[in-house]
Amino acid sequence: MALKVFHCADLHLDAPFSLFTPGEADRRRIELRSAFTSAVLFARSNGADIFLISGDLFDSDCVTRDTCELLAGQFASFPTCRFFISPGNHDPYNDASVYKRMEWPDNVHIFTGEKERVRLDELGVDVYGVGFTGKTCLSSPVVGYPALDKSRLNILVCHGEVGVPLSANGPITKAEIAQSGFDYIALGHIHAPSGLLREGDTQYAYPGCLESRSFDEPGYHGALFGELSKESNGLRFVRFSKRRYERTVVDIGGCADKIEAVERIRAGIRRYTEDTALRLTLTGEVADSFLITPADIGRGCEYPWHIEIIDKTLPTPDYLALERESTLRGVFYSKMKACIEAAEPDSEDYIIALNALKYGLGALNDRSINDFGGEG
Repeated sequence: MALKVFHCADLHLDAPFSLFTPGEADRRRIELRSAFTSAVLFARSNGADIFLISGDLFDSDCVTRDTCELLAGQFASFPTCRFFISPGNHDPYNDASVYKRMEWPDNVHIFTGEKERVRLDELGVDVYGVGFTGKTCLSSPVVGYPALDKSRLNILVCHGEVGVPLSANGPITKAEIAQSGFDYIALGHIHAPSGLLREGDTQYAYPGCLESRSFDEPGYHGALFGELSKESNGLRFVRFSKRRYERTVVDIGGCADKIEAVERIRAGIRRYTEDTALRLTLTGEVADSFLITPADIGRGCEYPWHIEIIDKTLPTPDYLALERESTLRGVFYSKMKACIEAAEPDSEDYIIALNALKYGLGALNDRSINDFGGEG
């Protein structure tokens, strides 16, 4: 008999989103909760038998009442499904955690620091698991369980890090996976989806985070869903993220003016629209008479909803003319030239001096202070 399994991890509900404005941060927290409700709705609509959450359901101990009520309501709305939660390093199971303070529906099982097995006789499956009890876990979450019943489907849900022997976040070796005897290990902690992996006769996977929260988590995100049996594993990736974070580089070198540069940027980011937060790096040699801000690029459904600009362009003014100027611009240029020449090429001091030259000359060309903003 095939079991329908939904596997997600690393939701980080109530994350602070400190890089955004308060309004944007509130919107992103709402979208995180929305991604989870969409996941439960998908699991219910597709008849999932078990729903696995492999750690970091919450971002910290600071969990709002609204989030707790939302979770309890979502779990209770799907009483025929069994939910299994393995607390991770961001939401460990201890006396201060919401796992102890909140009353959970009967169909929810939360693994504690003790390695245990939950037998689901009606499904012919045994679900094993363990949770973090602190911000670190130095022992492997894959070993140390009761002997497996090979006649049943054996699933392990846990939070840990594969291939990093000295990890403080549940170190797991590939040999431990191969020798474990589990049919499937539902992992959490790594925020990028791994796809289905295998060691020996055991398959395992990181679904990645359900919704990305920063530029360190690029692309669309989601969870794994499908049929699982002793003979086969049909888990597949399902997207749930409302937005994505991406990085791209646009070379605006040689552009004669700001209008030409903006048009080149728009052409270079055309594939990124309103569901994308974009970190845009500008490169190339440009005249010192213009600077580009997110507002210059544009707003609306055909543009990213958030643009962060990293300006690595190099200014190419008429330096000989500047050196001859007995003006503030000329004095400033001479001082910055000395700083640039004194710094090691490509060093932090060198980059800082180049940027200071660019922005300083821009300011001396009567640029508005608003031109120096970095975020949209």
